Amino acid sequence: MIARHKATQTLGCFLFKAQSYILFTGFIYCWCFTLQAQQQKIEKKSEQPKLYFDKGEQGGWVPFRTGAETGRPGVLIELTQAMQEYSEIEFIPVDLPAKRAEKALKDGIVDFDFVCLEWLKDGEPGENYVTTESFFEINEYLITLKKNTHLFATRESIFGKPVGTIAGYFYFDDQHFIRTDFLNESRLMLGLKRDRFKVVIMERETAKHWAKLNQTEIGFAALHSSGNLLMRVRKENQHLIPKLNQTITALKSSGKLKQILQSHGVESEITESILEYPRL
Repeated sequence: MIARHKATQTLGCFLFKAQSYILFTGFIYCWCFTLQAQQQKIEKKSEQPKLYFDKGEQGGWVPFRTGAETGRPGVLIELTQAMQEYSEIEFIPVDLPAKRAEKALKDGIVDFDFVCLEWLKDGEPGENYVTTESFFEINEYLITLKKNTHLFATRESIFGKPVGTIAGYFYFDDQHFIRTDFLNESRLMLGLKRDRFKVVIMERETAKHWAKLNQTEIGFAALHSSGNLLMRVRKENQHLIPKLNQTITALKSSGKLKQILQSHGVESEITESILEYPRL
């Protein structure tokens, strides 16, 4: 009986130790697995693609680059924030004067810009760039005082004349008129109001905003350009184009792009997707 009791104790002790060993081994395995997962997560995060872009000077191109409401980011910042959530690409804005923005893109300081190809002289992005799907329509008009609207019934009516423009902005036909550059649209609108020139070129929503703030009764004369806003990306990042296009399509189909535009009071038409991508 005593021998049997001791054997039972020995077996129980062995089973207890074995169970403890299994539990300890399992704990160590789980701990190592957790550390490995965290390390992989850190490595994955460090490999997250990054795209730098110029968000423009404060107060410029309201409500697209700058929000109409004080302290609120513009449409483009909110758009890149939404794209980051959908794509896991990190979008990093930098502040550059308008005159330096184009050079920064050429030099690779930034990776892309938002542009309408219709703004460019040849309507092409350039050999060093690729483009994404478009977001929404952008319309620029010849803006004048309401009493002078009849003087600019066609785009050609500005040829050979001084025209209010923004320094660093693209105008596909500026070889045909005399540019009078200002730093931002607010000063441009004030120049028009004070009769420093008879006509300016300005995007529709921007013109409405600054006309209201500067109490200027404007008229929308001839359409100067109409195009679709898209991303012009440096070629070394062209491997991201499928992901960017997929993200843009998802923003449209989910209603997120429409929501952003409506929240800023923008009435621009959202363009249809050219290519079909599955929703993210």
